[in-house]
Amino acid sequence: MSKSNLLLSAFVLALFMPANAQRQKLNFNGDWQIHYPAKAIMYPNQTKTVTLPRAWNEDWAYRVSIADLPDDTCRYTKTFTAPEEWRGKHVFIEFEGARQSAEVWLNGNRLGLHQNGVMAFGFELTPYIYIGKENRLEVLTDNDWAYKEKNPDGTPLLISNAVVTKDGNNLPNNKLAPTSFQWNNKNFNMNMGGLPKNVNLHVTDEVYQTLPLFSNLGTTGTYIYGSDYDIKGKKVTANAEAQVINSSDKAARVTLQVEVLDIEGKKIAQFNGKSKLIAAGDTATLSASKRLSGIHFWSWGYGYLYTVKTSLNINGKLSDTVTTHTGFRKTQFGNGLIWLNDRCFMVHGYAQRTSNEWPGIGIDIPAWLADYSNDLVIKSGGNLVRWMHVTPSKLDIESCDRVGLPQAMPAGDAEKDVVGRHWTQRAELMRDAIIYNRNNPSILFYEGGNESISREHMIEFVGIRNQ
Repeated sequence: MSKSNLLLSAFVLALFMPANAQRQKLNFNGDWQIHYPAKAIMYPNQTKTVTLPRAWNEDWAYRVSIADLPDDTCRYTKTFTAPEEWRGKHVFIEFEGARQSAEVWLNGNRLGLHQNGVMAFGFELTPYIYIGKENRLEVLTDNDWAYKEKNPDGTPLLISNAVVTKDGNNLPNNKLAPTSFQWNNKNFNMNMGGLPKNVNLHVTDEVYQTLPLFSNLGTTGTYIYGSDYDIKGKKVTANAEAQVINSSDKAARVTLQVEVLDIEGKKIAQFNGKSKLIAAGDTATLSASKRLSGIHFWSWGYGYLYTVKTSLNINGKLSDTVTTHTGFRKTQFGNGLIWLNDRCFMVHGYAQRTSNEWPGIGIDIPAWLADYSNDLVIKSGGNLVRWMHVTPSKLDIESCDRVGLPQAMPAGDAEKDVVGRHWTQRAELMRDAIIYNRNNPSILFYEGGNESISREHMIEFVGIRNQ
């Protein structure tokens, strides 16, 4: 049996597992169709079945310069059957990213639009999914180098431009015009168009922990973090917070139960938070914490990760388990110095292009190759990777967690500060990037910009981080 058939068989088995109240996270990368645009140099007007991640223009990578990479609209489609076990459940789709925009439909119903070209996004499929029947998912992507932002309904977004004088004053010229995204830039941001990142499905019960996808879904997910560090004593307080929605028609008394497993899978702690009565249709944040001993602290070159399982105890029954891989590390910044686990270190590393592509392969690389690539930084003596201008892929962020490579995570910028809609685009992306990636211990810095960021803008970003 071929590798692709094995993957397909595994996916089908996962779909038809016995029904239970546990959350399912399903790999949704298989059996997509790319409908190539008419102007494509290769495969014009052709349809090819692929496994994601797959940029529609990836065959041009390294054949032409970044500035000459093909840009166009391209349609991706997938058909699937939703099993009876999903009846009464919530079904969400999570795209780890798309370039530059992605407009999504299910069975002819428009779910929404994503267009910053960087961050993960998702939609709920539940209202339009056919249980026991075939469903058709369609994604129209647009990687135009000159892409202009649209309203959520897809109509052109026209805003008032502003002229910035040398003294920093804004002089509106009252002209309505479309605006681009500052980081959709031919100088540094390799334009791998379409769906070049993973896609997942999440199937939950009526009472569930939300996904960390603020744009589109408006939810913040589950957060695991340490506090009250005792590095010499190998102790830390582990904290878990979960945003929970009760979409049922009855109030539910819910307790957050937490299990912590070490890197070998041995359970080292189990603890509960205080129960809350969540009214029908309401959202609440549940929390739990416990002092842990004998801790291995995550550090440079030592990517020690714990598995934290958060479950909902509803009237004595466990459901909706979310698994988070994370590490505990203490950071401190001040007086121009950086401490990691109470040790001061001098930063020396690399400013790596965020696409982090390999010749002949592109950006659609397996996890083991990402680990090999990022571990080269450590072996060369680098203790920080500062990604260029935009948030790295989840693939690389998780790889840095595993190999022990600290990183500085930007949201989206270019070579200058900006005002107006260009700035609010950056603030929104920073908010989403922090929410999505805040469980990853390798992220030591959130980068507000690499050139001439104003004090007011930096204060705004610090506020987003603190929130």
